[in-house]
Amino acid sequence: MIRAILLLLLVANLAGPRASADPRPMSPVDMIEMPRLSLGELSPDGRYFAYLRSETQWRENRIVNRLRVIDRTTGAPLDIDLHHDEAESDSRVWWHPDSSGFVYLKKPEGEKKQQAFFYHLERGEARQLTNHGETVLDVFWLPNGAGFYFTTAQRQSTENGRLLNQGWLIPPFESNAFREVWFFDLASQLAEPVVSGGFSVRQVSVSRDGQSLVYSRLPDHRFDSTYRGDVFVLNRETGETVRWTGNNYSETLPQLSPDGKSLAYIATVNQEGEAFYEPKVFLKTDSGTVQRLLPRSAMEAIGFAWDQDGTGLFILGNTGLRANLFHYTLSTGELRQLTRGDQSIAFWAYDARADTHTLRIETAQSPGEFHLMRDPAEGLEPLTAEYADWPETFLLPRQEQVTWRGRWGARIEGLLVYPIGYERGQRYPLVTITHGGPQSSARFGTWFTTNYLPVLAGQGYMVLLPNHRGGTGYGDSFMRDMAGRYFRNSHHDVMDGIDAMIDRGLADPDALIKMGWSAGGHMVNKLITHTDRFKVASSGAGASDWLSMHGESDSRHPRQFIFGGTPWQREAPRREYTRDSPLRDAWKVSTPTLFFVGENDTRVPPTQSILMHRAVLATGTPSALYQAEDEPHNFRKPANQLFKINTELDWYAAFALRQRFEPVLPEAAFVEPAENVDLSQATAALEEAPSP
Repeated sequence: MIRAILLLLLVANLAGPRASADPRPMSPVDMIEMPRLSLGELSPDGRYFAYLRSETQWRENRIVNRLRVIDRTTGAPLDIDLHHDEAESDSRVWWHPDSSGFVYLKKPEGEKKQQAFFYHLERGEARQLTNHGETVLDVFWLPNGAGFYFTTAQRQSTENGRLLNQGWLIPPFESNAFREVWFFDLASQLAEPVVSGGFSVRQVSVSRDGQSLVYSRLPDHRFDSTYRGDVFVLNRETGETVRWTGNNYSETLPQLSPDGKSLAYIATVNQEGEAFYEPKVFLKTDSGTVQRLLPRSAMEAIGFAWDQDGTGLFILGNTGLRANLFHYTLSTGELRQLTRGDQSIAFWAYDARADTHTLRIETAQSPGEFHLMRDPAEGLEPLTAEYADWPETFLLPRQEQVTWRGRWGARIEGLLVYPIGYERGQRYPLVTITHGGPQSSARFGTWFTTNYLPVLAGQGYMVLLPNHRGGTGYGDSFMRDMAGRYFRNSHHDVMDGIDAMIDRGLADPDALIKMGWSAGGHMVNKLITHTDRFKVASSGAGASDWLSMHGESDSRHPRQFIFGGTPWQREAPRREYTRDSPLRDAWKVSTPTLFFVGENDTRVPPTQSILMHRAVLATGTPSALYQAEDEPHNFRKPANQLFKINTELDWYAAFALRQRFEPVLPEAAFVEPAENVDLSQATAALEEAPSP
């Protein structure tokens, strides 16, 4: 059965995506070529909608974003030439408040640092606005359209820059240029610094009346320093700066209320400011009182915005398997759900002037079209139709919520993906994928190239994505299960979910597979030391030794609340770090395991994968490590994304099914027509593996 599907995929990819009149399973190539939409921006008058659409360029081995602007009165895209560099992605746009055009970012011809340009719709022309010495990073319009703030790196001395570029200076470890804020005035066409000093700036926003600039001030711009920042507000008229917060945790998305008397933000602390709690919206008034909203709700706050009159807040909330939009009324504490369904809102923006919401919604059948919502009672209005032909093109799998009981009676949820052609009563090979974070959750949709759910389903696999304890969307206690110990119940939750699928007659107990990326990779590394039930596994960017991980990673702060402190403090909890390190028990591994990691991964550095790979090899168990050149924490080059999918499917078929998988490549991979090409990575490893 699986062999027949593979042949169908190979023929379909060589013939082109629309060669067959009948829908077909998605192939690995389809998954990488899939256009992805992002950063939608509705013009203030509601006439135009701009968004980015990804484009896979196989021969150049890159994925770039291209700007699309739709005239909603006609439904037709505008012919806009931004004279972009083919090797560079288009930037998002920032509409002028009068909708006459938009600001976008690009590198001027012959230069290396992107600047702000303005495209005028009626004139059909673009002109450069800023000529800054550093790269323009982000833009924030004044509501009256007189100008905009922009963030940029602080300028270093010309001499230091020259010496650094010529190799005479070695930059300090984790050095990052401080960020500052400038203002560009449209009338004078001049830019001037607004916020700058011996600190860095993040999290910038402009108040509704345009009189205040809100920002977080940090001692440096390291990734792990966000918790050291505090929120400041600059009054545009008086020039006075007021410090609104002073604590030891990060305030995400700080926004002033419309009347300027309250500040809202998201934080991962409780009411007392103690760390390692589910992200919630906080409200601080100008009198100094602080309130954690919805403290008992099982919902992670992903984003929020003040409503039009400031009497409440819109909250984008993650409830585990779903992410929907809610409204919270401050006076009554009422929480009202505005969107519903087995879906995940992957992008959301609120325009208070028009009282409208722009949403990109992912489901099992769609990677995420954009929609407009004015009145929740009237439902959603589609803004894009990029995937309108998918029902006639692809066979996509069914996704459903499943639950089971974990240790101590805990209710655990998961997302179950059925194989294409599922037949009731038949058992299927089960691929179990654990989410990243670990403070996150698996949700409906899930179109990551690291998971490639439609491809796995098209190969005949059933897929389980457990939301184990330690994740978000289920309340404080659920997330805090990892406080004090990483692997307390989480790995048991995963195994209990697998057993539940076996007990229900869905999964084949003799064809179990484990995979995951980042924190999902941590879980793979743990489980292959915990059980020998998996026929094969794949660990992407997974940790193996928590002590070295803490020393090398650019993200360390939250981990100290898991292990009880840092490895270098007095009376350091090194035992706790070692106890939960998969490397400690790697001598037990008997599961053939793949390892993938980016050469430039600073989040989970390659050392972790190298250690675990060498430990598995030392047991005599088949293993392969692929360290992708010039790649960060998540692979960006399409060839590397495709290689990972092909290699994993190769190993899964070989070790779990004792079958052969024929990896599929795009036509761009071959200078000559493909003939007698053997791309199997698992053949030699399978021959050396002990008999099952």
